[in-house]
Amino acid sequence: MQLIEIVMHTPWWVWVLLAYLIYSGVSLLSPNETSLWRMLLMPCIFLLWGIYGIFSKLHMPWTALLIYVAALIAGLFLGKFIMAKRRPAVLDAATGMVQRPGSKVPLVVVLFSFSCLYIVNVYAAYHPESPAELKFVVIYSLASGLAAGAFLGISIAGIMKALLGTVVRVGT
Repeated sequence: MQLIEIVMHTPWWVWVLLAYLIYSGVSLLSPNETSLWRMLLMPCIFLLWGIYGIFSKLHMPWTALLIYVAALIAGLFLGKFIMAKRRPAVLDAATGMVQRPGSKVPLVVVLFSFSCLYIVNVYAAYHPESPAELKFVVIYSLASGLAAGAFLGISIAGIMKALLGTVVRVGT
């Protein structure tokens, strides 16, 4: 299995997704302003990607979903832990926009998560019997659930910090 072959057989939408994730992660290196719904966009992508994979690839989807949900919950706590030491984002009540400090954490998390999911999916493509194996179902579900949960935990913790630190402007 050569790297060129793997890259050539990767669906085009995976590269579009990777480009978007890198763009989003790089944009978060500097202080920025965003809406609350955009803070949930990336976690929703990973959440849907994981659930889609469970029901489209795996032969034991209900077992996988159970493992996925457990890993998702663990990932939520991991995301909350990651956010615990970060400076809080601030919600501007007048504009509804969230002002976030810059951080390398989202870029590192997104690249690690994408890499894990990509590797698992490439393995499944080259080993068509793997989605029927319990070992693979567990690994796929854990990787996918932890990635989605960590993103969701980071976003929810960021939103909660922003809501608690809301800036109220009086007369503009």
